[in-house]
Amino acid sequence: MQHKYTATFEFEVNACNEIAGINVSEANIENLRSLVPTSVDLKKNIDLMGVAFNAAVVNEFNKNGDGINAETAIDCIQQFIHKPTNIEHNKKKIVGHIVNAGFSDYSDSSILINVDKEEKKPFHIALGAVVYKTVDKEFFDLLEKSTDPNSKMKNTVSASWEIGFSDYKIAVGSKNLKDARVVSDPKEIEELRVMLKSSGGKGVTKNGEPIYRLITGKVYPLGIGFTLKPAANVKGVISDE
Repeated sequence: MQHKYTATFEFEVNACNEIAGINVSEANIENLRSLVPTSVDLKKNIDLMGVAFNAAVVNEFNKNGDGINAETAIDCIQQFIHKPTNIEHNKKKIVGHIVNAGFSDYSDSSILINVDKEEKKPFHIALGAVVYKTVDKEFFDLLEKSTDPNSKMKNTVSASWEIGFSDYKIAVGSKNLKDARVVSDPKEIEELRVMLKSSGGKGVTKNGEPIYRLITGKVYPLGIGFTLKPAANVKGVISDE
């Protein structure tokens, strides 16, 4: 399926091989525990690793200058399920798939049950997935090293969410959506869009104000890429193995 635009969002991955074995970094992993796939017996399926992670921040723009609001996040959240996970956004290197999707609190990653479409405060899109251990041994070895507190490779693997979308508005003045001025007039958007990072601009207006792309229209989650590029707000992968 062709999309007019695409955007990526990076974040931390938290991994575990047994649902009951999450005992590291309690503030983050334990609160995402319910997203680790429970429909899969990870003790019997020894070729699978269960993972849970915050995939993106809603109501806040990322370092690439892109963001989504609560209404868009709620509308597309269930479309994450069964989408692939790959290595560095190479769609020929599939290493797993997404099983669960939900939202978590911005401060402590606790699962949010009810999120209003009018919510203005930042919160996370949170996902649960399985990773195939036998598909790419080199990658899985790296994933294991990224969980080893004694390894030099600790905290090197992150997640990068990719989406396709049909339209966008422009937000000016703040990376927090609630504090930004949202531009919806097509003529003004056309004048400002050349300043966006996604259009090759510097991400600031002529007056020095930060400028961002607010993703709107039909949004299609395309999957997750595991990457060595560090996430902006958190670090690494955690595993009980």
